[in-house]
Amino acid sequence: MVPRTDLNLLRVLLAIYETGNVTAAAKQLGISQPAASAALARLRLSLGDPLFIRSGARMEATPRALGVIGRTREVLEIIDRDILRGPQFDPSRTEHEFVLCLSEVGEIVFLPALFERLRRVAPKARLRTISLDPDALTENLHDGKVDAVLGYFPDLTDPHIYQQRLFSHDLTCMLREGHPLAGERLSLEDFCAADHLQVRDGSRRQEMFDAYLAGTGVRLNVVLKTAHYMSVPSLIEQSDLIVVLPRTVADLYAHSVNVQTIEPPIDIARYDLKQYWHARFQQDPRNVWFRRLITDVFAE
Repeated sequence: MVPRTDLNLLRVLLAIYETGNVTAAAKQLGISQPAASAALARLRLSLGDPLFIRSGARMEATPRALGVIGRTREVLEIIDRDILRGPQFDPSRTEHEFVLCLSEVGEIVFLPALFERLRRVAPKARLRTISLDPDALTENLHDGKVDAVLGYFPDLTDPHIYQQRLFSHDLTCMLREGHPLAGERLSLEDFCAADHLQVRDGSRRQEMFDAYLAGTGVRLNVVLKTAHYMSVPSLIEQSDLIVVLPRTVADLYAHSVNVQTIEPPIDIARYDLKQYWHARFQQDPRNVWFRRLITDVFAE
């Protein structure tokens, strides 16, 4: 019996049948003529049949060979089409629910544009966002329960987590229109003395800013702390509070409520926003397509 794993022998059998001789079969398969002859010899030994009988310039298949060839062609077509070629992905037809991990800021910054593009190129697809801690996130990426992570996640350090930088981001200040400190410039003295609103949403961005303040010796007069960004616009609009927050969020609020942005009087380092995925899905067609979509929408 032909060893189950030696599919190349079956390819030689089919090629000899189609071309009529060993030399032409070897050329079709891209192997040497001695290699094709050796494969035929192994097949004859395994099947206990000559398989081909020379008739003039051609080799004619025996009944045993014809019985094998019919199934061989079918099996090899299935292997080449469904296994070796790999799965295909058609965004126009997929109904897959893509799962994306975002912070609250990430949802404000990324989600509208991403969802709009997704609906345009994959109209039947669905999108779900979640928020997880780094340990749970690594596990869910490995298991395929999360397709990608988007934002500032410096704790995703597992060597099997791949990442791609999309663009750099920075922080700015926001205050209400008509605020006593509103103007073109904000002094460091006024900045420190002002009543500050601080958003502590659990993201590493705030920790980065806290570390920067500690390193420079700058102390802010924080009089109100909140865990969410949803209340920020109304709090700023109706008070003399000032808040430091991501520029894209501040710009968004400045277009919808009576607030304005002003540059902080300190040099706050920019930080990179990235997308992350697991090595297991590096070549997965659906994941590759989703990552390319994210790149097309957001990469600099």
